[in-house]
Order: sequence, then structure tokens, then C-alpha cells
Amino acid sequence: MTNQGRLQSLCALVLALGSAHARGAEWKIDPNILLRSGYNDNITLRTNDELSAWETVFTPSATFSRTTATAGISGNIRFDFRRYLGEEGLDDNNKRLFVDAFRRMERARMGLNLALVKDTTLDSQLDETGIVFARVRRFTQRLNPNWRYNIGPRTRIQLDYTYSNVDYANTDTSAFTDYSSHNGQALFTQALNERAIASLTLGRTLTSNERDVDTTYSYGQAGLSYRFSETLSASLSAGLRRTDTEFSTNTLVPTFPGGPVIVVPQDVQNSSTGAIFNGSLTRQFERGDTSLTATRNVTNTISGFLIEVTRLRWSSSYRFSDTLSAGLSVELYSSKGDDELARSFDRKYVDIRPRFGWNFRKFWSISGSYRYRKQSFDDTSDEAIQNAAYLTLTYRWPRIAVSR
Repeated sequence: MTNQGRLQSLCALVLALGSAHARGAEWKIDPNILLRSGYNDNITLRTNDELSAWETVFTPSATFSRTTATAGISGNIRFDFRRYLGEEGLDDNNKRLFVDAFRRMERARMGLNLALVKDTTLDSQLDETGIVFARVRRFTQRLNPNWRYNIGPRTRIQLDYTYSNVDYANTDTSAFTDYSSHNGQALFTQALNERAIASLTLGRTLTSNERDVDTTYSYGQAGLSYRFSETLSASLSAGLRRTDTEFSTNTLVPTFPGGPVIVVPQDVQNSSTGAIFNGSLTRQFERGDTSLTATRNVTNTISGFLIEVTRLRWSSSYRFSDTLSAGLSVELYSSKGDDELARSFDRKYVDIRPRFGWNFRKFWSISGSYRYRKQSFDDTSDEAIQNAAYLTLTYRWPRIAVSR
């Protein structure tokens, strides 16, 4: 059975377990239908030979949940059928499924999360890393069992294990590297008072790929979250990480001076250390909210080598009335190769998205958005710039409740 088949079977198992522990409750289902259309002047975010086209997306989706006092299951399923007018080979059908099941006991909580995502490198991967080389379809599978235990009224420990697998549907012009990872993490939290919570996180990630590149990523962070008021809160955690990479390379070695050259495999080991952090500041207003987040972590890339991604995000929304709203988000990325072999990944990425929304009728809304993307490279003067504008019509189906 393939990795995709295994995780699809696990998805069925998660649904079955969640349903079995939620007997007597009712299913709540919230369907949505979305139709989006607009123009994109650089679909593949290239530095040259840009492809521009009119894009239309049809998106049926639904959130669902079933909960009792001790157990439950919830999730979201979504399909994106994207079509590009006048451009062959760009049409795609994206699929996303997220499931979260839990079982609550007297002092503990067991959970199981599952994610199955079929999209392109210009979707979730670009959001994660700020890096894209080409538009290639990819399939992501993620399984996360977790256990949380309340040691005391103010003290909690949580253990997580996450398995991830990423496969690329390579084309004749791409050679992206499939990879899998295993992450174990322990989180310890202590409520200092009604406003402050201290935390300590320790974790380790083992990553391997089809190019026989093996990476061990170890990290530790200490943090503090604080609620200044009902409308203002902040959090900050910081620590250190160490990355160890092992791979093989071929070296040309002459048999004797002036003689023939032979290829000799050579094992290479690289190690690096650095700082990691995660901070946020959130403020609620009577008619809106604003938030600022800053993170630095290490993540996988299409080559099999890890990169360090520093990300700054600001977002704000405002409600003019019960039916009219607007928002703006700005994201800045700085991506750097973790060692000399990955310096080609060093680049900056900017993503700016203003938007508005109008709930013009019950269950119906219309929204407009503009997206500006720019990717610049540290070792060249090249830039990839994208402008896209969309108009979206959404119908939110009345909630469906099903009892058993």
C-alpha cells in the first residue's frame, strides 16, 4: 500500500474513532459554495516569460463536527477546481481534508489530527517557506497523535508526534525531492497567574528524502504569554536550534599524477546552530482587530536541504457595519540556506493582500481582493512580481444537523 493509501485509511480510522466516541451527539455540517474569478499577470511567479491569464475557481467546501462531553470530531473538506482561460496545462483540482478527533478523560486529553492536501508549490509551500522555483503539483500527508495531561490546576504537559510526507509530481523541467519527516515534541506550561503563562518546548525532527539526505533538527524554546486586558494580549518564545545534515557526494580523484580520474563516493556531514523565535501581539477593537507576528524556524525545501525562514506578518480587519468589512495583510519573508550547499535559496518574499467583503443578503456575500507578490534573490538582481485581482461570490448554506 502506498503512503497516500495508508493515510487515507487512517483518515477513515480517525472518522470512525471520533464517531464511536461521540454517540448520542448530532453531526453539524456547514456547507459553502464559492465562485471566484479574476486576472493574474504572472501565474507561475517567474522572473521572465510570465504567463498571464483569466482565472476562475469553483470551490465547494464544508466544515463538520460532532461533540459530546468527553469526545468529539471536527474537520474541514474543500475542493478547488481552477481553470485558466487561454493557457493549457495550468488547470488543476486541489483537495484539502483536515480532521481533528479527541477523547477527554479526568485529567488527560488524547487527540489525533490528520491533514491530506493536494495543491501546488505556489500554494501551501510558498506560504510556508516564501520560496518557489516552479509550479508543480504536490501531495502532503500529515498525521499528529498527541496527549495532554494536567499535572495540577496550573501545570500541564503535552506530548506530540507528527509524521509528514510530501510527494511532488515532477515534470520534464523539475526535479523536486520527495521527503518525509518524524517530529517529537514536549511542551510544558505553567500558569503564573490569571494573566501570564510560562512555557518550555523541547523537540527533535528527523528528515530523510529520496536523495539520501538525512537531517536531524533539535530545538528548545522558553516562552511567556501575557494578557494585558480583555482586548490586548502578547506572547514571545525564543531559543536555540541545532541542525545536523548527512549526505553523500561524488569526488573526482586521479589514480596517479596525469593518470585517469575515478569517481569516489564521499560522505559529508554539516552542522549549524542558530536562534529561533515566535512572537505575537493581538489587539481587539469594537469593530475590528489587528495582529502582528514574527517567527523564525527551520523547514524543508524541494532540494532535500533545510532552510531558515524568518517571517513577519501584520494583518488588520475592520467592520464598517453588520454587512460591510475590509482588511489588509502584509507578509515579509527572509529565507536562507542552512549551509553553503543551499545558498541558492537565499531570497526575500513579499505578499500584500487588501480585501473587502459585503454580506448583501442572508447566506450570500461578495468580496473583492488584490494580491501583490514579489520574490527577489540575494545573489542576483532578478525579481519575480505578480499582480492579481479577484471578485468572489459565496453562498453559505444553512447549517445541516443530523442526529443518530
